[in-house]
Amino acid sequence: MYIEKIKEILGRYLNREIRDICLQSEGFQNIVFTFKLDQMQYVGRLSCKQKKWIKAEIEWMDFLQNNGIRLAAPIQFHGLDKVNGITINQERYVLSFFQHTGGRPVDVLDQAQWNGEFFYEWGSKLAFLHNISGANFDRPEGSASISSDEKWVNDCYKSLNKQLNNFPKTPNNFGLIHNDFHQGNFHMVEGEIVLFDFDDCAYQFFAQDLAVSIYHALWTGTAFHPEWEDFPNYFLTHLLKGYLSKRHLSEDTYDRILILLQMREIVLFTLFKEKWKPENMEEWQFEKLRELESNILEKRIPYEKELEKVKHYFVVVD
Repeated sequence: MYIEKIKEILGRYLNREIRDICLQSEGFQNIVFTFKLDQMQYVGRLSCKQKKWIKAEIEWMDFLQNNGIRLAAPIQFHGLDKVNGITINQERYVLSFFQHTGGRPVDVLDQAQWNGEFFYEWGSKLAFLHNISGANFDRPEGSASISSDEKWVNDCYKSLNKQLNNFPKTPNNFGLIHNDFHQGNFHMVEGEIVLFDFDDCAYQFFAQDLAVSIYHALWTGTAFHPEWEDFPNYFLTHLLKGYLSKRHLSEDTYDRILILLQMREIVLFTLFKEKWKPENMEEWQFEKLRELESNILEKRIPYEKELEKVKHYFVVVD
């Protein structure tokens, strides 16, 4: 349904042959597709978010690229703006275009890719992003809101958010961040990380990007490499050393990471409960939901023991 309408719109505005349109994802707020134009591949995105927020996202991406961050850059085609309001099937969307990275996701199963050198680059890239974060753009502030049908989930999230907001916000610990910085949102191109999916960017503690990176890498790495017993320490050591190559880590950042890891699990729990349908779920999905529910109820901090081993990288400065 969307593909034909998108093809019609692109053809009308660009007045060129559009080929190989392919729907990549159809999420809660975005519809993402790829297409070819003049032998080049691009990414298109239809968003339900406010146009002013999309405009600010695009402006920040341009700012980051101008300051040395490699990313899937926003594109402006002749006849279209970088941010376009359109209607499809009586629904309003914001249409934007991006370069395709030309790369591919890191292969978690291949230790020639999933290794210390990559983890160090990951940490270094994240610190570089935080070092140049500080410009003023019209993006949301604070943690993502959740809406669960279960009151206890909402109450747990509000309690953690309150703890987080007790920390002072300074230019050294708070700014505009990617906010979903995990290995699914960047590709490797010629040995370098190229970022994309800035849709959730927001003003938040820098520790949030670290918490998301840590959570998803440790979850994925331990699941795919159960025989790699020291993987958590190996990953954390290389990631943090990479971060420290460009930026310090404070003891307060460590404390915020512990809170944000718990908040991440609540976000994932509510997302999975909404997205996963029991009749189509595999056993690992049922297990993950049970694990998340147990952790949240017991106020268990994910990967707390693993992080304790690398706490010496966080110093008493902020």
